[in-house]
Amino acid sequence: MKFLSLFFIVFLVIFEESHSQNNSNIDPRIINGVEAPISATKFQVSIRLKQYDRVFGNGHICGGSLIGPNKVLTAAHCLYNSDRKRYRKAKEFTVVMGTQNRYTRVNGTIVSDVSSITYMNSFSLDTMLDDVGLMFLKTGLPVNQTHLTIEPIVLSNSSTTAGTTCQVSGWGKTSSGYLSSSLMMANVSIIQQSICKVSYGQGLTGGMLCAGSLLGGTDSCQGDSGGPLVCDNELVGIVSWGNGCAQPGFPGVYSNVSYYRNWIDSRNASATFGTKLGFVTLSLTLATGFLLN
Repeated sequence: MKFLSLFFIVFLVIFEESHSQNNSNIDPRIINGVEAPISATKFQVSIRLKQYDRVFGNGHICGGSLIGPNKVLTAAHCLYNSDRKRYRKAKEFTVVMGTQNRYTRVNGTIVSDVSSITYMNSFSLDTMLDDVGLMFLKTGLPVNQTHLTIEPIVLSNSSTTAGTTCQVSGWGKTSSGYLSSSLMMANVSIIQQSICKVSYGQGLTGGMLCAGSLLGGTDSCQGDSGGPLVCDNELVGIVSWGNGCAQPGFPGVYSNVSYYRNWIDSRNASATFGTKLGFVTLSLTLATGFLLN
C-alpha cells in the first residue's frame, strides 16, 4: 500500500510537469511573490481542463478574473488548443473560484461548468494581438448575495500612469519550476510604453501594456496566463506573454483592459463565438501551462 501511494504521488508530479511545460528554453521563475490574501483576490478564478481535473486542482491551465456574477475575463490563448489548431469547446472547461489552494475545496468554493466562450476574431498566436477572451459560467455567483471569498472586480476605464505599483496573481510556476499549489501575488510596476518598446519593438501594440521590473526578478509566468493585473483595486491588465519569465530587460506583457473595455462590456452569454483563424507556432513565451505544448 505504501508503494502504491508513493507511485501515485510520483505519477502526479510527472503528469503535472509534462502538461505544464511549454518549452524547454523557458525560464520558469516567479520571484518575490507571496501567498495572496483572500481579501485582495476575491475575483481570482482557476480555469481548468475538465478531463485533467479528476484530481481536483490538477487540471489548472490559466487564471481569470470574475467581472460579473457569471462572467470571467481571461486571455484568448487560454481558450485555444494549439495541438489541434482549434478553440476548445465550452464543455471542456471547468472554472473554480473561492479557494486559495487549487487542490482544496473549502466552504464557499464554487465549481462551475462553462456555458459559452467568446474571443476577439482578430486574435493571433503569431502576434498575440487582441489576446482577450470571455467565459460564461453555468453556476456563477448568486445575485444580490454577499459572498465572503468571491467578488467581481471593477474594470479599468482609463490608462494607468507609468510607475504605478500593481499586483499580479496566479497559480503559475515559481522558482521551483512547478505550478504553485497556493495562489501567489507579486508587486509589479507599470512600465512606460516607449521604454517597453525598446525590449519588444513592433511586437508591442496599442492593446498591450507592460508591467514588471526592467531589472527582472518579479514577473508572471506559465500557468498565470489570463490572470489579473490589478492597480488601485481595478482590473488593468490580463496576463498575456513575454520573453521568458522575470528576465532582465523583458517585463511581462498584458492585454490592456481599458483598451478593450467596449468589447468586453458588449459581450454577454448570448454573444457569438469568434471565427477560427489560421495560427502559426509562437516563438515568444506565453505565460500559460500546457495549452501550448
